[in-house]
Amino acid sequence: MRSLLARAVTLATVLVAGVMVAVTAVWGWNDALARTEARVRTQSDVVAAVVAAGADPDVLRAAVAATAAGERGHLAVHLPDGTTVGASHAPPEDARESVRSGEPYAVRAEGGTAYLFPAPTPAEGEAAVEVYVPRGEVAAELGRTVAVLVLVAALSVVGAVALVDRLSRPARLALGALAGTAVAIGEGRLNARVRVRGPRDLVVLGESINAIGDRVQGLLDREREMAADVSHRLRTPLTALRLDAEALPGPEGDRIREAVGALEQDVDDIIRNVRPANDAGPRECDLAEAVRDRMGFWSLLASDQGRDVEVRLPQTPARVGLPREDCAAVLDALVGNVFRYTPAGGPFAVTVVCHAGWVTLIVEDAGPGFADPVGALRRGTSGGGSTGIGLDIVRHAVETTGGTIHLERGKLGGARVRSRFAELGVPHGQDQPRAWRLHRGA
Repeated sequence: MRSLLARAVTLATVLVAGVMVAVTAVWGWNDALARTEARVRTQSDVVAAVVAAGADPDVLRAAVAATAAGERGHLAVHLPDGTTVGASHAPPEDARESVRSGEPYAVRAEGGTAYLFPAPTPAEGEAAVEVYVPRGEVAAELGRTVAVLVLVAALSVVGAVALVDRLSRPARLALGALAGTAVAIGEGRLNARVRVRGPRDLVVLGESINAIGDRVQGLLDREREMAADVSHRLRTPLTALRLDAEALPGPEGDRIREAVGALEQDVDDIIRNVRPANDAGPRECDLAEAVRDRMGFWSLLASDQGRDVEVRLPQTPARVGLPREDCAAVLDALVGNVFRYTPAGGPFAVTVVCHAGWVTLIVEDAGPGFADPVGALRRGTSGGGSTGIGLDIVRHAVETTGGTIHLERGKLGGARVRSRFAELGVPHGQDQPRAWRLHRGA
C-alpha cells in the first residue's frame, strides 16, 4: 500500500512538474531572446552615439572596450573609410554592404550571429556598429534557468511523496489491522477483533467486521449448544436400547449390542467435539486398517441380508491425513447408502488401492445407480428421502486431503463411488483438482 501510494504520487507529481518545466522553458527561451536583442540594441546605441559625436579612433576604441560585448571581443565599428575598430566577426562584404546601405540587419557569422546597425557620422557616409552573439549564449542562459526549475521540480516530487506518506500513515495502519484480522479469521481464530484508528470509513469497516465476527461466533456457539443438547437427548433412548439388547442371546444379540455401543461412542464423540479443540496438530491413520475394522461390522449385517461382500485391501499401509474416526465415518456413509438404497441380497464390493501417491477407496454395488450424480453430491439433497449429507461428508473428507470424489457406474451394474485421498507424505502438484468430478462410464 505504501509503495503503491508513493508510485502514484511520484507519477502524478512528475507529470505536473514536467508540464510546468516545458511551458517555462518555452517562455524562458522567448524571454532570453528578447533580453539578448535588448542588450545588443543598447550596446550598439551607446557606441553609435560615440561615433555620431565624431570621436577620434582612440576614444572610439575605448568606448568599444568599455561595453560588455566589446570586452569579450564581440563588438566592432565599421567606419565609412573602410577601417574597423574592434573585433569583427561578420564577413567583410556584409560589413561593407551594411555601411553602404545604412539598414540594420543580422548576418550569420562563424559560430554565431552578427547584428549590424547604421551609425551616422559627422563626416560624409555612415558607419556600422557590429554586435556579435555566439550561438550558445542564449541556450546557456536558458540552461541555467531550466536547471533551477528541474531542481525545484525534483524537490517538489520528494516533498509530495513524503507528505503523502505522512498523511496516509493512519489509513495504512488501519488497512494493516484489517488485513491482519482477516488473516486471523481465515486461520480459524473467530474471536479475533480489529481495533482501527484512522479515517472514518475504515473505522466503520472495522466495526462492521467485528460485528460480523460476533455474529458468526454467536451462531457457532448456538450450533455447538444445539449439537450437545441433541446428543444428550439421544442418551436416553440409547440407554433403553442397550438394556433391551442385553436380553438378546446369540450372534444377533452380539451384533445389536456392538451397534448400540458404536452409536453411543459416536454420541460421546459429538459431545466432545462440539467444543473447540485445543490440539490442532496433524492427524493421520491407515485407511486400509480402518476399513478392515469397520467391515467386520458391515460383513455381519450383509450376511444377515444374504449379500455377497468382496473386500480387497492392500498389504502395505495406506496412510492418509485424516483421523481414524473420519475414515470410519467415510466408509460408514458409503456402505450405509448401499444398505439403504439397494435391494436386500444385492452384492457390493469395497476396495482400497494405493497407486502413484494416491489412496483410493472404491465402494460399488448392484443397485440402480445415481439418477442425478450432480445433485447427489449437493449437501441436503437426496433422491431417497434421507438427509442428503452422506456423500457430502465423504466429499469434504476427501477434499481435506487434496483429493477428489468420482461418481461412476461400476462393474456390478450399480453405483460406484471412487474416493481418491492424497497419500500422506507424498508431494502432490498444485494443479491437482480439489473439486469433485463426474464420470458416467464403466
